[in-house]
Amino acid sequence: MKCVSCGAELAEGSLLCPQCGRVVEVADVARQKAAAGQLTKQDFFKLPGMKACRSNIISCAVVLYICGALTILAAVLLQDMFVTSVLDGILLLALGLWLHLGKSRICALVTLAYGILNMVMAVISSGQLQGWWIALAGAWAVAYTFQFHKMWNKYRKEGVVPKDAVEK
Repeated sequence: MKCVSCGAELAEGSLLCPQCGRVVEVADVARQKAAAGQLTKQDFFKLPGMKACRSNIISCAVVLYICGALTILAAVLLQDMFVTSVLDGILLLALGLWLHLGKSRICALVTLAYGILNMVMAVISSGQLQGWWIALAGAWAVAYTFQFHKMWNKYRKEGVVPKDAVEK
């Protein structure tokens, strides 16, 4: 990799240019990797402009982790519909993990559909609105996973990192 300022060759992982002292920015590394066709999906996800997508996708996954853990805890403590509740909790934890690690649009859509189904079933069985956190997390995850994949696909198609992905 080369310094954007002076053109000096930089060692892998350098934080400063040894010639001019310029700070090596994530955006510079991304542009050079993109130009060489070496930018991975994970590198793209870490770009400064992807912070909103990154933080919102991770937040949705955390909501699913919490809902899954609370569902399993309630099943253990209340012993009510134990097997079904534990399976429900495990499913929520798995969806959270899939969303967190995979940034999957399919996972986001499944989470949204599952959340809506869960909410409707709760209203029918108890007459109370419950489980809306899962549907909300699913809707939020749909918005941000689709935004991330739209920008990633634009990069893959054009070979140039979109300006929105690089800038904060």
